[in-house]
Amino acid sequence: MLLIAYLDKKKNKREERIDMRSRTEQLFIIFFIPCVIGFYLIYKYPQWFVSEDSITDVFYFLGKSTSFWYASLYTSIVCGLAGWVVWQGKTPYGKDPSKPLSRYQKHKFISIFFAQLIFFYLIPFIVPDLLDDKPFFADEYSPLNKDAYVYVYNGFTSLGGFFYVFLLVPLSVWFFGKRYCSWFCACGNLAEVIGVTKWGNRWVQEKTPRSNFSKKAEWLQYGFLVFAILFGLVLFFHAWHIIIAPSWLESMREIQDLAVDLAFGALIGIGAYPFLGTRIWCRYGCPLAGLMRLFGKFSRSKFAVVASPSCKGLNLCSTQCPMGIDVASYAHKDGHPIEGQFGLNDSPCIGCGGCVDICPVKALSFQKILNPQNTS
Repeated sequence: MLLIAYLDKKKNKREERIDMRSRTEQLFIIFFIPCVIGFYLIYKYPQWFVSEDSITDVFYFLGKSTSFWYASLYTSIVCGLAGWVVWQGKTPYGKDPSKPLSRYQKHKFISIFFAQLIFFYLIPFIVPDLLDDKPFFADEYSPLNKDAYVYVYNGFTSLGGFFYVFLLVPLSVWFFGKRYCSWFCACGNLAEVIGVTKWGNRWVQEKTPRSNFSKKAEWLQYGFLVFAILFGLVLFFHAWHIIIAPSWLESMREIQDLAVDLAFGALIGIGAYPFLGTRIWCRYGCPLAGLMRLFGKFSRSKFAVVASPSCKGLNLCSTQCPMGIDVASYAHKDGHPIEGQFGLNDSPCIGCGGCVDICPVKALSFQKILNPQNTS
């Protein structure tokens, strides 16, 4: 990631100017980085700091686990910002404060709000405790479950995981592209709402890697996907006693937990927001995002962003893409409209709609799935 940041900064002239962060933002970053590192280490590995018997006494607050408080904070940020965007009714993209929130963006942020609140907070953290006979504020210690579906290997360990990872999500890709990443996914929910704040939007515009090298480095994601599939197969064979390999299992589990989940998924995935934009994990690390891109490419998904003849060559669209796509290159050449399009066949597009929403002449739109000749 440091290599990507360095080469991208060297390649792109817009990064050669003095970093114009405000003093408030600089102070925020000074506190943000150690807080992210310290919090995630305590959240994921409390046994590194105290004995297992002392974890509840030292790190649990008001009788609730660190998982509960982490989810509460995370959900408060996501739902608070998503609700604020919808309530304001103004587009978070661009500098025109009078431009109304588009129907697409309104639906997206409503989806983010309820997906985060219901599927990633109420169902896993509130409902089970309310249905249990024990007091709500009396959590017992249990090791953190790090088996998130975005890591793909869950598709090999249960029938429900297989249906979700290899059938339901890929089917949605054919119809909707990778909108799962910008409309539903917990990782993407945070990235999406931070990306429309004042600082976050500037991080997206100015810090997102956009050089040729950064685009080639997207292959790194397929390396994470291959590892996830191999790990899933080892888990599957081990569970069915086809191959008994406890040493393999332990080694791959350590790599998954430390390198993928902690280092990339958490510390870099969130800690690098101010330096590499908000979608570093989604673009370079997430195995599920890599699987969706492959499925979209080889199934010839109809999802696409289409340019119209009205393009004026303003290049605002490219600045709003958190995935580093050179959107403008599909819309014009030397200021002349070319009416191109892009989808999962040639880009990691997540369907966030930032490029569509910021265009003042409405030169971009999403291709309709069931009638590809029309756009919406």
